[in-house]
Amino acid sequence: MVEIEDIETESTVEENLTPSPTSVSLNRGLDSLVDPSTKAYTTSFEFDKNPVFKPSEVSEGDYIETSEEIETYLRSCYREYTEVVVYNTKTDYRQKFERQDLINWYRENFDTSEVPFHFLILQDGRIQVCQNINTVSNHTTATNHLDRSISIAFVGGFKNGYQDIDTCSPAQWKTFSKFLKMFYTILPGGQVWGHSDINDKAFDPGFNVVSYVEKAFGSRNTLTVD
Repeated sequence: MVEIEDIETESTVEENLTPSPTSVSLNRGLDSLVDPSTKAYTTSFEFDKNPVFKPSEVSEGDYIETSEEIETYLRSCYREYTEVVVYNTKTDYRQKFERQDLINWYRENFDTSEVPFHFLILQDGRIQVCQNINTVSNHTTATNHLDRSISIAFVGGFKNGYQDIDTCSPAQWKTFSKFLKMFYTILPGGQVWGHSDINDKAFDPGFNVVSYVEKAFGSRNTLTVD
């Protein structure tokens, strides 16, 4: 399991994407699971090194690369939100997927082209906009959490068909911490849940999100999840 000391502290679709934590997610070998043509990140991406964008120019598929950009984009949302729900994409950690790769993969394996998360944390540490933040995305069947939530997913989280959040990269964990820091800066009383906290049939993201935010940020969720 991920230890907090190791981490820098700074629809309906979802039903089809929830395998058992002890079962193989797909009936195929790893050679066919991992596309050899998939991009491999060979450079060390450093968060907070690029200039800030204009939120009015952000589209699905664009990248967020600084803490200021996270804050700017979150503040630009005209839809009221009060919570973040955390996921993993249920893909093997060796698949260096981005948004379009996931759309293609979900279409092939889950018979849907909808990747319902607002944000993806890529394995090199960048955040990619997957759904417009003003969109109410069907990221969970716990529908009472949809209207006022934003969703973020670690790309990966699986190893050889089994959930293993420890395969996520250090860069992903650092970015996750930065994202939550900006979220709490904007909304000090906000709530942060793991998918499994709000849906008893879910097993992702694979770590205790409620405990994480309490230890890392001193934040306790105060609202019920019913």
